[in-house]
Amino acid sequence: MKKMQCIVVMMVLLIAGMSVTALAKEKAQVTPPQIITLAEISLPQDVKEKYAEQTVAVKVKATISVYGTIDGEVKIVTSSGDAAFDNAVIESIQKSVFSPAYSDTTAIASSIILPLHVKVEKNILEEQVNNEVQPITK
Repeated sequence: MKKMQCIVVMMVLLIAGMSVTALAKEKAQVTPPQIITLAEISLPQDVKEKYAEQTVAVKVKATISVYGTIDGEVKIVTSSGDAAFDNAVIESIQKSVFSPAYSDTTAIASSIILPLHVKVEKNILEEQVNNEVQPITK
């Protein structure tokens, strides 16, 4: 009887060990998508003037396809508070170039959240630049 119990215990341990090994499959190494080129944010003139010399925070969510392109809609997660500014950021993200996410060595689609801090430079009109006095060179 003891021999039979010992065999049953060994079989249970063997089966349990096999199950644990099957469940312990290594997790895939996931690499998130990367921005290769962020397209310029083309703000309308009135928005440039409104936010001149300021840094404006906007957070967007986008899905990057296996090809590194935007797949679907770019959504504002945290708005700048200005619809025109937000729309300019969305257009920029849609024109930007990304590398896809990878699971081990396989490209995969993934969603990312991008926190952006946009520094709006002071806009100098071209007319003002052309009217400046040029130094005389001899």
